[in-house]
Amino acid sequence: MWKSTREAVEMKAMNIYGIREGVRDVRDVKKEKNVKNVKKGWWGLIVWLLMLTFLAGPAVGQNKLQQSAGGYHGELDFPWSWKRYYSYAEWTQMMKEIAKKYPDLASVESIGKSQMGRDQLLITITNKKTGDHSAKTAMWVDGAIHGNEVNGINCSLYLMWYLLTRYDYDPYVFNMVNDRTFYILPGLNVDANASYVEYPNTENNPREPYRPEDDDNDGLYDEDRTEDVDGDGELSMMYAVDPKGDLKLSPDKRQFISIGDEKDYPGLRYRRIGTEGFDNDGDGQINEDDIGGPDPNRNYAYGWNLRDGNPYPMSEPCTRNAYNAMLARPNIFVSFHYHNTGRLIMFTAPQPMPQQSAQQSQRSQQEREFGQRGTVQERLAEMRKINKYAQLFDRQVASEFQHDLDVQTSIVTAGARILKDYTPTFSGLSGQAQATSYNMLGNYAYLIELWGNPTYEADLNGDNKVSDEEYMKWIDIELTGDGWINPHPFKHPDLGEIWIGGSGKKHVGRTPPSRYIETEADRNAHFVMYCVNQFPKVQVADISTTPEGDDLYWVDVTVRNESTYPTASDRSKKLERIKKDKLVISTSDKIQVISLNEKLPFNDPAQGFRNAHNPGLGKETELWLKGNDSQTFRYLIKKSGGKGWIEAEIISERGGKDKKRLTIKD
Repeated sequence: MWKSTREAVEMKAMNIYGIREGVRDVRDVKKEKNVKNVKKGWWGLIVWLLMLTFLAGPAVGQNKLQQSAGGYHGELDFPWSWKRYYSYAEWTQMMKEIAKKYPDLASVESIGKSQMGRDQLLITITNKKTGDHSAKTAMWVDGAIHGNEVNGINCSLYLMWYLLTRYDYDPYVFNMVNDRTFYILPGLNVDANASYVEYPNTENNPREPYRPEDDDNDGLYDEDRTEDVDGDGELSMMYAVDPKGDLKLSPDKRQFISIGDEKDYPGLRYRRIGTEGFDNDGDGQINEDDIGGPDPNRNYAYGWNLRDGNPYPMSEPCTRNAYNAMLARPNIFVSFHYHNTGRLIMFTAPQPMPQQSAQQSQRSQQEREFGQRGTVQERLAEMRKINKYAQLFDRQVASEFQHDLDVQTSIVTAGARILKDYTPTFSGLSGQAQATSYNMLGNYAYLIELWGNPTYEADLNGDNKVSDEEYMKWIDIELTGDGWINPHPFKHPDLGEIWIGGSGKKHVGRTPPSRYIETEADRNAHFVMYCVNQFPKVQVADISTTPEGDDLYWVDVTVRNESTYPTASDRSKKLERIKKDKLVISTSDKIQVISLNEKLPFNDPAQGFRNAHNPGLGKETELWLKGNDSQTFRYLIKKSGGKGWIEAEIISERGGKDKKRLTIKD
């Protein structure tokens, strides 16, 4: 038993530490009779040391690696149902409990309180043993800045859950959490978020933060809100029987539809009153003083205007807290902001150049088409013969921002593939979070419009529209009748006999029904992770020498970033928020870097060098590495007898570090 255990430990050590080759087989050692006792003593010591190593364990390890795509990946390590929406108390408790279960990977903190005193909880996810969160390039994700857009909360929570539960099982997640940081703020507008989930509401309200307003100028604040008149837990529409009404019940008695040209229609006629509610202030009106406040996604500073973002930029605690949290984390490189509705990948891109003359526009068009004839639409059609998710946008930007547009085009092309039925498009500017993130902080930023009316699910004839008939078939077949409020009579205390119903329930329009929540959250989590996987990662790709004679050598150093994202966005360069990358050269004592005039041309077109100059011994060369970029620098060195070495190190604030050493012999 001991022998087999010892040999297993030894072989495990050899496999793990890569020392299998060159080590004699344990069975060969046994055959050496003349040194048997000595070997026994040495092997005992080795096994003892190895046992200590295994007991201590590596600093970071993946102890539950799952190699089968069809295997268990930790889903039940922290069981959670993704088939419903959760109250504020429930999902914030989930954040605290999952952080407690994974203390080495997650921490929860409040970034501030809302108008009504609720904490806005932020969870930070990274492997704390591989470095502090602030020292790693980071992704920011927030959800539900609009109170009714609570599927953004579920998408944010799902990303958190996916990263933590799969960490021990999935190498993709393991490496990402070790190397990067995720800041996730599931609910931004927490007061309205709580109301939307916990109380009857329409699919569109409450949307704004709870800032009391007197909409009808009667001296009362928010007193006439939409209310659940019939107590069924849903808000629908109210109708009155009216001989002059323009509506009738559909043949299946489930909807109120237009009478149209049937002037002599013999049946009951109805007119629409409005959303369920009462006349609480006795002024003869219903729902005229609903919950107040500005649009929070018009309340950010960039592009702010008084009409939409009143009373002033960052006036609302929820937006101010979120912006300050981002500002305090300068390692954020990309931000995601979850909204609904419409299935859109809205990305922040550089602004177009001012209008040009027709001749200039024609020339720039040709440049944008990479020298090929045809319009943007024609070029895109050709591209989609190869990749149906290909994207190309008709926007000309200043040359200093062109790489940002190219990078975003590449990223949203992948996003269209991952999300399948989402359409990439440019995002807005007026006081919006994603516009502020890019234009004021220099981060690549995305506004994701989730879900929307079920076009993808309900469209039967392929016209990308959903008729009433198609919609009801979707309700009946895919939702098995769930999600619809049938018309029914009710005696209203203010209006008398009325009818209520004939509409979808709260979670069928802007927010997906329960059966679709996890599918959408999973795809969106993978898009976020794809973006993080494309964060810049610099490397010293190669060091090579060319003898020049008299102990002189040309040394060529190639540095590379193979990721889609550059080491700094064009916008962050303009804002001077990120330091330049540095290439540092050091040598042994017998190697000297020859100082050359930096104005001399060292480019060698035959070798394809993009940059070639000598920064001098111990000096740092500053550069920027774009996405999918490689640059080569040339140095002249002199060796003074014997062998020596030269070392190149690339240091990037967002792309990490790497170095390589080359030994130079006679």
